[in-house]
Amino acid sequence: MKEQKVYFPMFFDISDKTVVVFGAGDIAYRRVNTLLKTGCKIILVAPNIKEEFYTIESDRLEIIKDIYKQEYLYNANIVLAITNDKNINDKIYIKCREKNIIVNIASDKEKCDFFFPAFIQQDGCSIGVCGDGSNHKLVRNISDKIRKFFKQEREKDEA
Repeated sequence: MKEQKVYFPMFFDISDKTVVVFGAGDIAYRRVNTLLKTGCKIILVAPNIKEEFYTIESDRLEIIKDIYKQEYLYNANIVLAITNDKNINDKIYIKCREKNIIVNIASDKEKCDFFFPAFIQQDGCSIGVCGDGSNHKLVRNISDKIRKFFKQEREKDEA
């Protein structure tokens, strides 16, 4: 029987890091918007780019309309593979392993050095809610309750 991984929750400063995101669909859009809050540089690479990416106003986001190429990993500190192509995701995973780059393969939790949490940042407090990948609905419900709690606390303070 395979032992289940235990992930350590950790908050760290990525403001001076480069995050390369392969894929430019709905999930990538949500993750890029969350990452932009951290101050990191993001390089988004995909042959097809969701239109909403072009409305993001940030000098920390570079959009490259291209297929995966190993050269895009050269300056990466963290990589997110969010493509619809398992073969491409596997290539990205293998290269990241070889180069000791922290990687998240969105479609395969066994190929993730970390999970991307639901991220709540409010009133000087940062909270990440993360599951083991088996119950996304529970994570969303807990995150919604935390957001509701912050809203209620803010309303109390304003009253």
